[in-house]
Amino acid sequence: MPSPRIVCPSGPSDTGAYRISWKGPEGPTYVLEENGAVLYQGPEQASTVSGREKGSYTYRVGVIDRVSGETSSWSQTCHVEVSPPPLSLALGLMGTGCMVFLVVLLIIIRGHKAHRRGELE
Repeated sequence: MPSPRIVCPSGPSDTGAYRISWKGPEGPTYVLEENGAVLYQGPEQASTVSGREKGSYTYRVGVIDRVSGETSSWSQTCHVEVSPPPLSLALGLMGTGCMVFLVVLLIIIRGHKAHRRGELE
């Protein structure tokens, strides 16, 4: 049986979630390995990976032989880098959100006070 052809994401993942797919004949049982450990086993030709932390991950797909039950016909390996955005970006966005919240709160309080004084109807 020919080896399946694995398809990995084209670039690094910044979320730790991505899809690994492969092309091969319909019908056999496939096994997907991540860094040498079985991640998926079944007839589907894709798997969604999530929850991965920063690092490098290696994948390959094999076909389970129906007679022997052994995995054979391994695909080429593919590599996925998980590289989340820097902490400085997250802190900057959080700071911006806090500033917007405070400005809106100030506008609401000033408007409420002006309404109570009769300056607004």
